[in-house]
Amino acid sequence: MEQVTGMAPTSARVVLTYLAVVAAGAGLFFLIFGAIFNGLWSLLAIFLLCYLGVGAAAVRIGGVRPMPAALLAVLPGLPWVAWLFPASIPEAGLLRASLWPALVLLMGGLAWMGGRVVRRPSSLS
Repeated sequence: MEQVTGMAPTSARVVLTYLAVVAAGAGLFFLIFGAIFNGLWSLLAIFLLCYLGVGAAAVRIGGVRPMPAALLAVLPGLPWVAWLFPASIPEAGLLRASLWPALVLLMGGLAWMGGRVVRRPSSLS
């Protein structure tokens, strides 16, 4: 089998981890979406904190790096934010509509932070 120079083989574990992160991100985004529109702020806080767990689990169990895991966790929410942000501006104004992109940045930051917290230094391995 010929290997392309510079391309590392991707293990099934990494691929499955990335798919699980995308699925978890999609589920959490829609739970957050529902919590916001129903005014369930305590559930919103819990669902946001779940992004920490997604990032931590992806790094600890899946063995992936924190940044790709965080980006894939928020990927399912990006099309919705691309629709919600401009659609919310006429009704809510620019400042209140900006909460949707800020929320996605927060979700990605939490997933990244969760991964960074559990990441083991490679020098100890």
